[in-house]
Amino acid sequence: MMQPFFSLRTGAGQVWRRCLFMRLLAIGLGGMLFYGPASAQNTWPSIALPKSADAFGVGEQITANGMPMRIQGFVSQKSPAELLDWFRQSLGKPLVENTLGNKQILGRAEGRFYLTVQVEAAGRGSKGMAAVTDLKAAVQAQEKTQDNNARWLNRLPSGSKIISQISSQDGDKTSTQLVISNGYSETLNANAIKDIMARDGQQLEREVTPDEQTLSRMPARFRNGKTLLFKGAGKEAVATIGRDGNGSTSIVLSIVTQMESYK
Repeated sequence: MMQPFFSLRTGAGQVWRRCLFMRLLAIGLGGMLFYGPASAQNTWPSIALPKSADAFGVGEQITANGMPMRIQGFVSQKSPAELLDWFRQSLGKPLVENTLGNKQILGRAEGRFYLTVQVEAAGRGSKGMAAVTDLKAAVQAQEKTQDNNARWLNRLPSGSKIISQISSQDGDKTSTQLVISNGYSETLNANAIKDIMARDGQQLEREVTPDEQTLSRMPARFRNGKTLLFKGAGKEAVATIGRDGNGSTSIVLSIVTQMESYK
């Protein structure tokens, strides 16, 4: 079985690194999604990876902003150009190409699904994600997604925006990660998250300070921020809160629920 989406039973440095990976995943997914025509096909297709790529799982299945997805991450010693040439041949036609920052994105519709590959440079090689999105299921779940977002916004400070929401089912664990933005201070947001978590049955366990090595790898906005760890019956959560130079504050809230505890 794949490793859980993330684990809170880690050291402070690991907690920060995993939160930052989830944030990058959330941001990356925003640029990976392109819509294509849907049909009655309902068998999940797969995306082949080149032999040079080492794959790793992200979760059994993920829902990103209401879109059911299956994702594989991968790293390779090949350059982005070499990988992109390989994927252009293997994905088939017609193919949509796009650029998001330093990421190159390829996409193609296949029935009710959309296949996407994202590639970027990493050291002397490359890293990326291959995603299959069920667009028909996303449309069907749109109302539920909107209701869930409204539930969160009603409890967050006024004017907050949900940038992304990702959920993952991995065995008996359900993981949810939200990226939230508003114009309030880290302290006000921390107090708001503590209140929300308490009402959901999770109490603050401790506040984490990252070590120097972890700090050096973090985006500037999180270096003076807060990381809060919560725990409740069958639940764990971590909130990372940081303010950027434009007056906005970002909150990355990750929650894991152990379904076994409710049986």
